[in-house]
Amino acid sequence: MSALLILLSFLNEKAAVIASILGGIGFGSFIDELGKFITSDNNYFYQPTIALIYIIFVLLYLISRFIPRYQPFTQREYLVNALEMIKESAVNDFDVEEERRASEYLSKCDPANPIVKALKHLLSQLAVEKNPPPGLFSRIRRSLRQQYYVIARSGSVVNVIIIFLVLSAFFTIFQIVSLSLYRPMLTFSEWGQLYSSILSGIFVLIGVVSLRLSRVEAYRFFRIAVLVTILLTQFFAFMRLEWFDIFGLVLNVFALFVINYAMTRDRKKFKTNNDLL
Repeated sequence: MSALLILLSFLNEKAAVIASILGGIGFGSFIDELGKFITSDNNYFYQPTIALIYIIFVLLYLISRFIPRYQPFTQREYLVNALEMIKESAVNDFDVEEERRASEYLSKCDPANPIVKALKHLLSQLAVEKNPPPGLFSRIRRSLRQQYYVIARSGSVVNVIIIFLVLSAFFTIFQIVSLSLYRPMLTFSEWGQLYSSILSGIFVLIGVVSLRLSRVEAYRFFRIAVLVTILLTQFFAFMRLEWFDIFGLVLNVFALFVINYAMTRDRKKFKTNNDLL
């Protein structure tokens, strides 16, 4: 409620940031109590709760990725975003980064539009301040990003990630098959973990075979394997093991980051080599 009141009462960017934090706290407080809401006996420790919380966050992530990818911004939306950036100059100082973003938005609008012409003229007249010094959070994020690039550039780390993917898929399959030998029937979560691990393992094997032909193609299959693990296998693992499998999720997310970086880097190298030829 506080987040909604702030959004309806104030127009500047800082209000939106504060509202997003308060809204996140409110949503987090709700999702933390999900077990109580979905059980008749208010069971906070209801076992499938962790899996349900996980799938909710996965769906939120997929929606946030789907909107900008499959619904590209129109010229009108770029114009509105430029207006929002310039509006900040009336509330706060207009720094170099904000000017750059406003100019980028306007460059993607129709140059014949009289509003675009007026905004470009207004933008050239505004006093621009230097970018403020980075805060503590920005410095920590920059440091973590630099360390991530150092790790991702290492070829040995990529090889370790590939070995981890192979072992992880086969270990999960071996674990579930071993359970089936001691029990006559597997549970829904165990069947789901088994089939999704087999699917992930197939993509890992295709990636290993593709390494001789093209590292970019191999990384693409490894990426699919990790996504299957994160979006499917991890859901069933949380149903079965609850929070005890959180370390596996962290490792898979890190593997995804490294593979994405390696794939982008090798794709750029391949494109550069083709341009030289």
